[in-house]
Amino acid sequence: MKNSTSLRRRNQFLLFLYTLGMFLFTFLCMIRGLDYPLAAPIIFVIIGGIFSIIFATKKLSEPLNAALIILLLNITGVVTLINTDNPFYVLFLIFDLLLISLYFSFILNVVMLIVTFLETGLLTYWLFPELWRALSSEQLFWLLISILFLITFSLVQALYLHASNRSIERKNVSMEKEFESKEGYLKLFFENAKDSIAVFDLDNKVIAANPAFVKLYGWSLEESIGQQIPMVPPDYYEASKKRITNMVAGESFDLLQTKDMKKDGTIFDAEVTLSPIFDANGQVIATSVITRDVSYRKEAEELRVQSEKLKVAGEIAAGVAHEVKNPLSVISGFVQMMNEDVNSPYTYYTKLIKSEIDRINLIISEFLVLSKPHAQDAKDFNIEHILQDMLALFKLEMDVKNITIHEVWDAPNAIIKGDANQIKQVFINIFKNAIEAIEAEGHIDFAMTTTTTHVVVKISDNGIGMKKDVVDNIFQPFYTTKEKGTGLGMMITEKIIHEHKGDIKIKSTYGVGTEFTILLPLSTIFYNN
Repeated sequence: MKNSTSLRRRNQFLLFLYTLGMFLFTFLCMIRGLDYPLAAPIIFVIIGGIFSIIFATKKLSEPLNAALIILLLNITGVVTLINTDNPFYVLFLIFDLLLISLYFSFILNVVMLIVTFLETGLLTYWLFPELWRALSSEQLFWLLISILFLITFSLVQALYLHASNRSIERKNVSMEKEFESKEGYLKLFFENAKDSIAVFDLDNKVIAANPAFVKLYGWSLEESIGQQIPMVPPDYYEASKKRITNMVAGESFDLLQTKDMKKDGTIFDAEVTLSPIFDANGQVIATSVITRDVSYRKEAEELRVQSEKLKVAGEIAAGVAHEVKNPLSVISGFVQMMNEDVNSPYTYYTKLIKSEIDRINLIISEFLVLSKPHAQDAKDFNIEHILQDMLALFKLEMDVKNITIHEVWDAPNAIIKGDANQIKQVFINIFKNAIEAIEAEGHIDFAMTTTTTHVVVKISDNGIGMKKDVVDNIFQPFYTTKEKGTGLGMMITEKIIHEHKGDIKIKSTYGVGTEFTILLPLSTIFYNN
């Protein structure tokens, strides 16, 4: 009786048998007219029901429950015998012994056997004395022999059952501990896994999810369990639906590259493993999804590719500068001499050649920027002065195009370290793009602020904006949407920003406008001031 699990099961079983037995006894009293007061079994049925409710709450320990059940069985047998003049009801006490033997406790069986026979002898002697007087000495002798035999047989049986039960219980305890241990390890793995893990039923409703799932997708367990939640972007829904159908049919998917969606609508690159869960009969009863956010990996790969492109562009630039610029200077000199003859019939063509030579020179100059690192001669400088000079360059052009500008200067004496000319070129490129995006009569918002570590410059316009594919490719070499663009300006801009340990971000909505955000680290001189 040490194993609380098995003891609980026996308590429940005995209480069920007791309640059922008393209910049947009450039924027989009603339909057969047995010589027994009807109120007593009804009361016992009610008591059995009350005990069932008390035990179901698990407020009492199982040994105490067992003691109460044994006491209830014994009292029922005694009360039943007292309330009748039929000695046949002594079988209730014998029946109690049979039920108590289900506990497989040798000591308990011995004690209850002695108590029951004493109760039986005393009650029958007190309630039915004529039975004892009717017995002869020989009959009494054989009655005692029979009782001793029953006692001996019961003790041997109880001892055997006790030993057998202890062996079975040890095995059960061992198996339960092993199961609990495995279950505990699995629970620890499930709760502490860094990858998102979720289990779905065949209707695609969440059955279980781990903390990593909550952290990745943003759905709390209360919002998820028992619900179908949108985890897939609309563009990927049909493919996801097909995978779910295949999983229900028993197919699994390992390390599938796809895109998933968080609660707030954010779409991210995901690596998922989808597996069906089978029951003992090999039927699919649920599906599991293990998800890993690989956005950082994609970004790292894109940065690596971008770095390779910059390297190739730099190598090309060095070769072009060496092989093209010198002969191009000679050609340009002769064309300028030809342009001095205003009466020449070829003036139109020579001027056209000169403009194209200037365009080639521009491309070569930008190539030369790519061929060497920036900020080699890094110095501390006040970025506010650089930005004010930059805005002054575009004042006339903005007046012509009727463009207004709203300026916010909230970073006095912000000092950064780097190449002032290159930083100035960065903002010239960005501001020029903002002006070109506005066809006429627009406005530009310019703001310079600081955080604890960076100076932040935001330049936004209400121009035509950019489509998503343009934003995604704007820093690619030779990518341009302008008729006379080289496709190198924004690439060089990003390169300069990154070489100054900064960052550049773009938000754009086609037909609404564009916002550039540039972050540059503050110099240590700024902190010392």
